[in-house]
Amino acid sequence: MTVAVSRSRVVRRDADDVAALVTDPSRLLPFLADFGRFDPLGEDEYDVFLDIGTIHVGGRVQISRPDARTLFWHSIRGTTHTLELRVDDHEQGSLVTMTLTLTLFGLAVARIAELMARGIMDRHVIAGLEQLRHALEYDEFG
Repeated sequence: MTVAVSRSRVVRRDADDVAALVTDPSRLLPFLADFGRFDPLGEDEYDVFLDIGTIHVGGRVQISRPDARTLFWHSIRGTTHTLELRVDDHEQGSLVTMTLTLTLFGLAVARIAELMARGIMDRHVIAGLEQLRHALEYDEFG
């Protein structure tokens, strides 16, 4: 069973400035410590641990940048999941969209976990976006 949550937030800052931060994991991930734990292993490879309620999503991820305004990771070991952060132009500055996808295996257990995980994932994604929006709008990244 696959659970996907996608949410967007408007950031009142130039899209290119926002994208420069969002696509740089060495600057972005330490700031999102409330969203999870991110241990750098090498260039574009991290061990990621996200707590989604009682579900622990973790493992090694490979990070890529499909274009100048998108950061994407996919699991290469551990819990099967992906995360995409995308920055688009918006009349008030930029629109940041975060999409988190989690795949659970097993029929009954996966179905129950899916029902619980969707709401919790949604709250985590919204909190991560709000934290990012606030930091960008109030220039907390320096």
